[in-house]
Amino acid sequence: MQKNQYIEAVERLTEWDRAYHVQDRPVVSDSEYDALFREVKKAEELHPDWLLPDSPTQRVGGEPLDKFEKGEHPYPLLSLSNAYDEGELQDFLNRVHRGLPPETQASWYAETKFDGLSVALHYEEGRLIQALTRGDGRTGEVITHNVRTIRSLPLVIQDRRRLVLRAEILLPRREFEKVNQRQEEAGLLPFANPRNAAAGTMRQLDPKMAHERRLDCFLYDVMNREELELESHSKAMEFLHRQGFQIDPRGRMCQNAEELNQFYQEVFASRHDLAYDIDGIVIKLDSYRFQDILGYTGKSPRFAVAYKYAPDQAQTRILGIEVQVGRTGVLTPVAVFEPTLLAGSTIQHATLHNWQEMREKDIRIGDQVIIEKAGDIIPQVVRVLTEAREAELEELPLPEICPVCKGEVIQREGEVAYRCINESCSSRLLQAMKHFVSRDALDIQGVGESVLEQLLGKGLLETPWDLFGLEVDDFLSLKETKERLATKLYDAVLAKKTAPLPRVLFALGLPHVGVQSARVLASHFLSYQKILDASIDEIAEIDGFGAVMAEAIHARLHSEGFLHWEEKRREFGVVVEDIEIQEGTDGPLNQQIICFTGKLYRMGRTQAQEVARGLGARTVDSITKETTLLVAGEKAGSKLKKAEKLGIEILSEEDFFQRIGQ
Repeated sequence: MQKNQYIEAVERLTEWDRAYHVQDRPVVSDSEYDALFREVKKAEELHPDWLLPDSPTQRVGGEPLDKFEKGEHPYPLLSLSNAYDEGELQDFLNRVHRGLPPETQASWYAETKFDGLSVALHYEEGRLIQALTRGDGRTGEVITHNVRTIRSLPLVIQDRRRLVLRAEILLPRREFEKVNQRQEEAGLLPFANPRNAAAGTMRQLDPKMAHERRLDCFLYDVMNREELELESHSKAMEFLHRQGFQIDPRGRMCQNAEELNQFYQEVFASRHDLAYDIDGIVIKLDSYRFQDILGYTGKSPRFAVAYKYAPDQAQTRILGIEVQVGRTGVLTPVAVFEPTLLAGSTIQHATLHNWQEMREKDIRIGDQVIIEKAGDIIPQVVRVLTEAREAELEELPLPEICPVCKGEVIQREGEVAYRCINESCSSRLLQAMKHFVSRDALDIQGVGESVLEQLLGKGLLETPWDLFGLEVDDFLSLKETKERLATKLYDAVLAKKTAPLPRVLFALGLPHVGVQSARVLASHFLSYQKILDASIDEIAEIDGFGAVMAEAIHARLHSEGFLHWEEKRREFGVVVEDIEIQEGTDGPLNQQIICFTGKLYRMGRTQAQEVARGLGARTVDSITKETTLLVAGEKAGSKLKKAEKLGIEILSEEDFFQRIGQ
């Protein structure tokens, strides 16, 4: 084979791949494809300098990796808010229209919501250079070696500009059945559903495993759309299609709620005939200008919604009710069912949340019940078939003592929950430890529930910070743990001895503080010590916190139990890494601390903050005495009043852009 023949053969194989995997239109037999593939592979072995980056031989993957590396997302990968019926959809549409300028004629783009693994793809100079899992939305794992094996995804495209794309990786149902058959033949547990199988495949260090499982990929967003001068989502989809990417063939424009509901019903009617699992449709404002006006909440865009289908239901019987004790002491009743197949997985447990809900639903041991998966994920009891009761069944009595430590149980005024108040309760401590080492907290690799249970059982842990006082021999004393694993666990803990402030705040399990609010708290005070010293009023002035949340956080930070935790942290020399503000050295906004509020029309609030930081400012989300400037858009509320009260300089959107000369 000559070089020009090799190039033509690679192009021919690429065309055949696209016809088969993207257009579902095979043009040659498998034997003909395999024959040409072998010729190309042989030519590359004889002439390594001929190798093209988009050769199909490069999809098989190289050598297995030793571990996964982490990578940061240049654009946050947010999740969508949900709507489950026409009323909730109309509420979403009304909110969008209220947020847009008067008389705006909004158009919508609707597409299928695939139930797979969300990833970010990076292309430079026309080549796929990196693929990342969604992770926590800001940082993901590098899975490029596995993504390259997906035949429906082009490795090389015509456009040479930088592209940051969002995609969904799926395992077709027919492939899912084959994968599970191989799992069972190998004596391994089968996957619960195609989504889990796709995620599990992407988590393999050996790319040959991904190659065997014939995954598929659909593109659904262009993250760096401004660089490409794209005006709308529909134009972005056309662009992706021209570049050879697979997009949802059902996606289309809709003008109103009636057309959106029609699309919803059409997809619903055919969802069981599709090659993939889906769980609804996605609705987005088509215009990027309108999307920027609406902007984002802390977790999701305001201009898009997932319109989800009602979950499948099944009937089963409650065999018993167990009581679990969480890290905050809350006692949670959990139903134990007869094993029941529901939406692709076998269900045996579901939380009953609290005794009040059990009383309202009249749930008793022995009842026949209807269960479903909330959001297609979490099993829950929908209703009790009281008419099926054959005898009088007893209610689960209200708890008087903790089922684990036998300590005192209380019900605080205004709460429905019952709590164990013993901070040394082994169940509370285990749950607190699991939270402390979890991915969004300190992310201590390898230290899972089994390891923590054994360390607690040996009396080696009294607080989460005690992990940093352990030696290799402590890990070596664990069941079935040899020196290599013990050293690995010790090193994993040691690697987190200096930890970023937002992660520490989340790891501590402060009341009402999740991942996002931990970031807000950290960015507001910047220093761990300042948070420890903060008054209730200083915490309450953070937007979105309020008096109740501030009082709970302050009480925890000054409790006897937390002060003991702090003694342990200092004893073991764990460093909390404060936030350093990177300010520009040149620009018209040097030394300014700026807060944006209200609706901005020239650009989204996030973009405006980026502009301000680029000109030397520090941006904040709350008004405090340190704030030097408030930029107030339309319908500015409490922040504007607070700025006026504190005598802070206030600019309109237009005045702000005039000041910076844009």
